Amino acid sequence: MRVLVTGAAGFLGAACVRALRAAGHAVIETDRRGTALPGDLSMAEFCARLPEVDAVVHCAAVQYVTPQLPLLRRAAIFRRDNVEATRQLCARYSGRVAHFVNIGTSMLYRQCHQSLYGPESPMAAQGVYSASKLAALAHVRTMANPNASVIPCIIGGPGRAGLFGNFVRMMRRSRKVLVPGAGRHPIQMVAVDDVAALVRLVLAQRAVGLINAGAPLPLGIHQWIDEIEAELALPPVRRVAVPLAPLRALGWFSGYRLLAREQLLMLGQPHVLDTAAAQRLGWRPRHSNAAVVRSIARHLARAVLR
Repeated sequence: MRVLVTGAAGFLGAACVRALRAAGHAVIETDRRGTALPGDLSMAEFCARLPEVDAVVHCAAVQYVTPQLPLLRRAAIFRRDNVEATRQLCARYSGRVAHFVNIGTSMLYRQCHQSLYGPESPMAAQGVYSASKLAALAHVRTMANPNASVIPCIIGGPGRAGLFGNFVRMMRRSRKVLVPGAGRHPIQMVAVDDVAALVRLVLAQRAVGLINAGAPLPLGIHQWIDEIEAELALPPVRRVAVPLAPLRALGWFSGYRLLAREQLLMLGQPHVLDTAAAQRLGWRPRHSNAAVVRSIARHLARAVLR
């Protein structure tokens, strides 16, 4: 099968390219740069030149962890790169491919202290990123061909730092770490290779609808720190609690430019996905949440924070 992968030079996109090629698919890669087919998906002229394919895996998106994302004008960038790019891609391939697989985010779910978020849970825009991904999903759902949206929680693995960069740096250098909020409730992660494996299954079975992806045995922030200590053979570090109230105030006063609203919500409540739909496809993630945390810590210690 000829499969177009957007965002193919990115963290998840590159993993999807590897998984699909290993499964025998002919993969065509596109991204803004770093591929044989570079271009801007928000431009109708570029999308019109995209080749005929059997399926599309749409990974391209701007996220809060995207490098060089500016503090100002983020909403406009999210609209261009997430909403308009998806609209143009859907217009190009609606009714013209056997299967369209969109990559969403667990931030689409309205974070409302549920213990488990499933495909039937309500969705809501609770920040500029989730607003853009919700609008993108609406375009996908209007397509005149079978489509699925893989909804991963926090994607991790070697090469992805986020909050863990600060944790590892502080733990190694000052033997202490700042813990936002209570840090006891579970915040689920998933390995990038496991998400790519789910995408491969979704394509192979032409699955449709919302399909969550999350690793087993979710952990809280204190447990993340336990895993980092063990992986890096560090002595117990001093844990300094940072109340969420001032962090929320800082987020509000900064227009959620320094701290995103979705991220602040996640720090104050459980964030775990119901993965039953993925399991029905035969998906069995190879990495637990602890393994994901350890792989990030190991990579940071060796490659970034020497």
